[in-house]
Formats: sequence, structure tokens, C-alpha cells
Amino acid sequence: MLYSYQKDALNKSNPDWLYALDTGTGKTILSIHHYLKHYQGEPLLIVQPPAKLREGGWSREIQRVADYYNIAITYNELSYGKIAKDWHLYKGYFVIFDECHYIKNVSSQRGKAALSLTKLSTHFVLLSATPSSNGWMDTINYFLMFRFYKNKTEFLKRHAIYETKHFGDRSVKVISGWKEQQHLKRLYQSISTKLSKEQCLDLPPLVFEDVRFQPSREYKIIQKDRVLETKEGKIAFDTLMKLQHGLRFYANQKDKLAYTEMLAESTEENMVIFYYYQQEKDQLAHLLQKTKTIYEVSGKVNKLPSHNEWQNLKNTVTFVQYQAGAAGIELQYANIVIFYTPTYSYQDYDQALGRCYRNGQTKKVTVYRYITKNSIEEAVYEALTAKKDFTEELFKNFIGA
Repeated sequence: MLYSYQKDALNKSNPDWLYALDTGTGKTILSIHHYLKHYQGEPLLIVQPPAKLREGGWSREIQRVADYYNIAITYNELSYGKIAKDWHLYKGYFVIFDECHYIKNVSSQRGKAALSLTKLSTHFVLLSATPSSNGWMDTINYFLMFRFYKNKTEFLKRHAIYETKHFGDRSVKVISGWKEQQHLKRLYQSISTKLSKEQCLDLPPLVFEDVRFQPSREYKIIQKDRVLETKEGKIAFDTLMKLQHGLRFYANQKDKLAYTEMLAESTEENMVIFYYYQQEKDQLAHLLQKTKTIYEVSGKVNKLPSHNEWQNLKNTVTFVQYQAGAAGIELQYANIVIFYTPTYSYQDYDQALGRCYRNGQTKKVTVYRYITKNSIEEAVYEALTAKKDFTEELFKNFIGA
């Protein structure tokens, strides 16, 4: 059931392991085989994002493996939404943490619970295409799980380089770099396998089309005056957060909507639209519902076609909210992807790209990135292209604050 690159990765792994394989390279099937290779009769626990639990992908894959080998696999599933409450119920399980970047923050309840669960487990596996997108800070919880350090304080004391920044009368020490990075790199490589999609798969082409719009009148007003007159009254963008929201939302909704309508009318291929604002999705759904079959993954809705329908599926559009569905779902039935509004998170961006362009895709995938010229969107995509998050600091640089 495994490709040669998966067999090689499995042979090089230890019972506790981190698979940092690109989205779509088959981490699910590989990790099930990892469990079968190392387990001693204990049950399996899959900890995963809520969207993936609802979608049922793990259950399907486990059943497929069980049927293939004519064996029974005893397993339970747990969402990251409940791990802080229920982690203690799974002593003696072999644990797979799918999309383990959900637990990289050692200070969060989720991160603490995951660390505690690894101590109760017989063995554990971490899976993510982007386990450490923000550098060494993201690896601390992983290093604690593998017992390289006792706690976050010990890690920072040994490796963090601090500088003092002044905010008015306050002085704050912030991390500006890292010591002994070669040592950290050796530690990370000793517990992980990293593979890119290009190393693994013979996929059809992935084509990017950047669609550029002129900034809207509203955008120019907000950029200049920080105030916008609407039917409901004046809106003041008098904080950094409000200004970011205003520039992002008002970049050019009208032309984006019209261009999407044109694309939708010109094809019966299946489309996926990644969006940020609920109002964007509502406008798009109103526009396309008469001509397209609508699917959706959001904080409130999880409606996707079953795998049995994929082969004959056409003329559909799937709306995916970044926060809810950038990770953990399979959308290979679609081959036209639209980034309607950019996300600030490189991790979400990279994960979103892999929803359609992954193992099992048979068609060329075209990705349309909507970019408003001379706007915040250009700055955001510049950061994402450099594999970075678009941070508040980058936003301050963009507006010259």
C-alpha cells in the first residue's frame, strides 16, 4: 500500500517520530503503517483538527488498511477541541497527532495537554507539512515531547538571544535570535523526516495565475483619511487592528466578485474558494448558487461531497474559510483554486494549497491569487512568498508607522 518514498521514511523512523511531509504526500497512510510496525497490542488514538474528524478521513483510511491486510485495528479519535479536557483518558495508547502544529505552543492548554498525553502514551507520532513555520520557537513543545529539555524555561535559557525594546516608559526583553542552531538542527533531524512534494509525487502541473485589480475608492479613502463614510454612518479606523481590517476588506470587493462570476461561468470544473470574511462568502454564494452546486467548510458548516461522488462531480464550488478548513480536509475533486482574500498565516496558506494539489489529483491545478495593486494584499503575498507570516510589524512598515 505504500510508495517507495513512504517505505524509506518508515524504515528510517523510530517509534516516537515526527513526519514533516508536504501536504498530499500520504502522511495518513504512512503513520498507520508506523503504528502497525511498532505497536505491541495497544489501541491507537488519532488526535486531529475538528474539521478532519467531522470529515471522517482517518476512519476511512484505517478501514482501508485493515481490509487490505485482513486485520482489525482498534482505535479512538479525539479532536484538538477536546484534548485539554480528555487527554488523561488515554493512558497506554499509541498516539498520532495529525496537523501537530495545532499543539506547537507549549504555553497553550492544547499544547500542555498534548505534552502530558505523550508521557502517558506508549509511543507517539507527529504529523504536519508545516510543523515549525515560525522557526525554533515552534519546536520547543516537540523537543519537550522527545525529552531533550525539561521545560520551556530551560530551552530559552540555553538558546534564546534577547534584546531590549523600549515602548514609551516601558522596556521589554524580546527574542532576537538563537544560539547553538547547529545543535538544534541536529536534534530536530534526529527525530524527524522531512520530504517535499516534489521529492515524492508525480503530480500534474500546478499553475499560479495572479489576477491584479486596481484599489477601490473606499480603500484609497481609508488609506488617506482613516475614516470611511457609509450608509450606516462614519467608520473610524483609528487603531492598527481596525486599519488592517479596513484595508484588507475594502481592497476591491466589487471587481473580485465580478471576476469570480466570469470564471465560474466559463467552466464546469470544480472550484474551491478560500475566503476570510463571512460577508465575502455570502456575496459569492448569492451570486453562484443558481449555476453551481455549493459545498462549504466553515466554523458553522461542514458540507463536502462524499468520496464516492468525486468521479462524476462537476460544476461545483466549495467555499473554505481559512480558520476552519485550511488543514485537515481533502479536496482533490477540484482543480481550480481561488485565494479570494489572502490569509496572514503562511501555515494556513501552505496548507490551503495542499487541499487540492495532493496525492490522488489527476488534473492540472490552477491557483488564482487575487491581488489588489499597491495595497496591503501585495505586502501580504510578499511575506507569504517568502514563507513568512504577515505580522503587525510588517503592517507597520507597510503603512510607514
